[in-house]
Amino acid sequence: MLTLPLLLGLMSPACAPASESGVALDETRTHAQSKGKDDDEDSDSDSDSDSDDDSDSDSDSDKDSDDDADSDSDSDSDSDSDSDSDSDSDSDSDGTGSGSDGSGSSGDPIDSDGDGLSDQEELDLGTDPDDDDSDDDGLTDGDEVDTTGTDPNDSDSDDDGLTDIFEVDTSGTDPNDPDSDDDGQTDGEEWDGGTNPGDPDTDGDGLSDGDELDVYGTDPDDDDTDGDGVSDGEELSEHGTDPTDDDTDGDGLSDGEELDEHGTDPTDADSDDDGLTDGEEVEDHGTDPNDDDSDDDGLSDAFEIDDSGTDPNDHDSDDDGLSDGEEVLDETTDPWVVDTDGDGVSDGDEVADGTDPLDGTDRGYPGELEGGTLEPDPGQESADPAPADDEEPIDPSDDAEDGEESDLDFEEGATQASCGCASTGTHPAAWAALLIGLALARRRR
Repeated sequence: MLTLPLLLGLMSPACAPASESGVALDETRTHAQSKGKDDDEDSDSDSDSDSDDDSDSDSDSDKDSDDDADSDSDSDSDSDSDSDSDSDSDSDSDGTGSGSDGSGSSGDPIDSDGDGLSDQEELDLGTDPDDDDSDDDGLTDGDEVDTTGTDPNDSDSDDDGLTDIFEVDTSGTDPNDPDSDDDGQTDGEEWDGGTNPGDPDTDGDGLSDGDELDVYGTDPDDDDTDGDGVSDGEELSEHGTDPTDDDTDGDGLSDGEELDEHGTDPTDADSDDDGLTDGEEVEDHGTDPNDDDSDDDGLSDAFEIDDSGTDPNDHDSDDDGLSDGEEVLDETTDPWVVDTDGDGVSDGDEVADGTDPLDGTDRGYPGELEGGTLEPDPGQESADPAPADDEEPIDPSDDAEDGEESDLDFEEGATQASCGCASTGTHPAAWAALLIGLALARRRR
């Protein structure tokens, strides 16, 4: 290794005189040798130092080499890890990878269970991203969210007792409304009870299914619960009858019969207040249940049946010319006997003639009227006393002059005015009556 003095010495002879040059050259050489020796020592020292440094350097180099190897190994490991991570994120090997929004390599959201909801959406909803029907109700989570609006975590979203898919596919009810027809009964209750959960009035009787079940106790599936011919709605809203009792007033006639056939009041057992139930009048007596006096004789139907014993459908039960009411209330005659006093004249005729229908003596000889002829009553004694023993019998001929007919004689076929009835020929009874009458007249004289 050339030093600066050596270089200068080599360059000096070219410029100095020869003598001086030689001396100088020798000095220079001497100095150079000395310097070279020193330099060699320094060089050896430096060499040793360099050797030590080289050793240290080699040691450092080896250490660095090891570090580099470790670094390369770590780098390779990181590189492999990054490569694997990139490979997982980019399953389609298109280099796009998966974003933080759950999108796939193509940019579409990942839907692991294929239910129409991305995994991220399912995580937000609380559904299972690996189960397409989280609540096992038969509807996919996607259908529940996007189509029916039901809860994908609840198989019966409206808690009405019917699963969401049953309501959608079978009953046709709203899976989000527990009472689809708003009749007061849940869809499940109606389905189990046999009514239509989609119709508030299943039987069409004018009453909601809920009212029939909860209020009136009627059958919501039968428009005429009691079978009386009147719908449940009509009974309650129009007639005030009991839709669960076919004979509300208990008169023996159904509510329907009273309304449709007889026109009677189905809530009043005795519509005409005559003392007979409507059923008794119709079924037993044939009287008018809407008229308390069916025959208009002045006596109520019940009185005729229970008291007078007359016919409530015949105003003159004995056909004597007096109505039953006149006989019972006015004349006090017997409404079942034509001639109450037995005088041969009907009660009606006596009343018309002004005689007493209860006095058999005011219309001639009492007896029975048969075929228009007055016949004496064999068992009845004469009302006039017989002549005394000391009295002589009256001879009708005593009042007549010789050769003259007695005034008591009358032609055959003449009408006997004194008895008030017709007779043909001479009748012993008529003669007897006349004789008695004459005797009484002479006695008065």
